Amino acid sequence: MPLLAEILSVLALLLALATVVGVIAPSLFRNRKTGEAPKRLSLLVWGCIAVLVAMILAGSLVPPPPAPPARNGTPEATSGLPPAGGPSLPA
Repeated sequence: MPLLAEILSVLALLLALATVVGVIAPSLFRNRKTGEAPKRLSLLVWGCIAVLVAMILAGSLVPPPPAPPARNGTPEATSGLPPAGGPSLPA
């Protein structure tokens, strides 16, 4: 899943770049059949929607960060007892 999240993040970056290019020069996105170029506002709105969807999907696929280890000086580290709820091992 992290690989898919990275792919979607790169896709969102490319879509954002295409949105900026489309707002600056909408004639680059001209329809080849009709020769009609989309309006700048249309490119901006749909580009932002595409970026938002790609980022939401990428963010939902990123794995949660690992739990930080117990630091020295904390009760779990200094007591010599296992963490609460954990199995106790024979010494």
